[in-house]
Amino acid sequence: MNKPLIGIVGKPDNTDDLWSYIKVNSDIRQCLNKNNALAIGILPQDFKYQNTGDNDYTLNQDEINDLKEIINKVDGVILQGGVVGNSYEQEIVRICIDMDLPILGICYGFNNMIKALGGNMVDDTKSIHNQYGVNYAHDVQINENSKLYSIIGKNVIKVNSVHEKIALPNTINGYSIVATCPLDNSVEAIEIPNKRFVIGIKWHPELMNDDCMNNIFTDFINECRKNKG
Repeated sequence: MNKPLIGIVGKPDNTDDLWSYIKVNSDIRQCLNKNNALAIGILPQDFKYQNTGDNDYTLNQDEINDLKEIINKVDGVILQGGVVGNSYEQEIVRICIDMDLPILGICYGFNNMIKALGGNMVDDTKSIHNQYGVNYAHDVQINENSKLYSIIGKNVIKVNSVHEKIALPNTINGYSIVATCPLDNSVEAIEIPNKRFVIGIKWHPELMNDDCMNNIFTDFINECRKNKG
């Protein structure tokens, strides 16, 4: 069986006093590897990214073309979580949607998907979601007419929650809202139905030892595998 090549979009980490790094979530890599997919990092190409606060630097056409060339080499893309977002991550979202290349956004990857199509995030003023180290922070209700429901097979699940920014229904453009948190009606999952696989989720399935969470990765990988012919 040909293994699909999945690009995990690297995120800047400039916490070292001397060197700067681009990091890739190894938990996501392991989820891909154990489900017969190959993982590779997608790196920014000389972008003027920063490590504190969201970076709204506008990529020039050469930088966009470089990203397209890299993305053309993979069968799917995962946007990982983190504490900040960068313009190159949002550009990758738009490239994947235009190419109809499978893309999965996790936590801040979800945020970047929303921002890529002109939406925005707001503060979690109720402090519901920043539950670091808690395995199951709250329930999520899933629309039964969604692709996500067909993957997970449940309309209510329990998820972890490690973030301070949320999306509300009126802050999202271009996506179908397919899951919400009943505690505050914040959006927990989005998708584009007429695309092969465009799904963003606010929780971290890579940290949950749960078959239905693993199904998110296996379904994504199976769609990516179709690129292998």
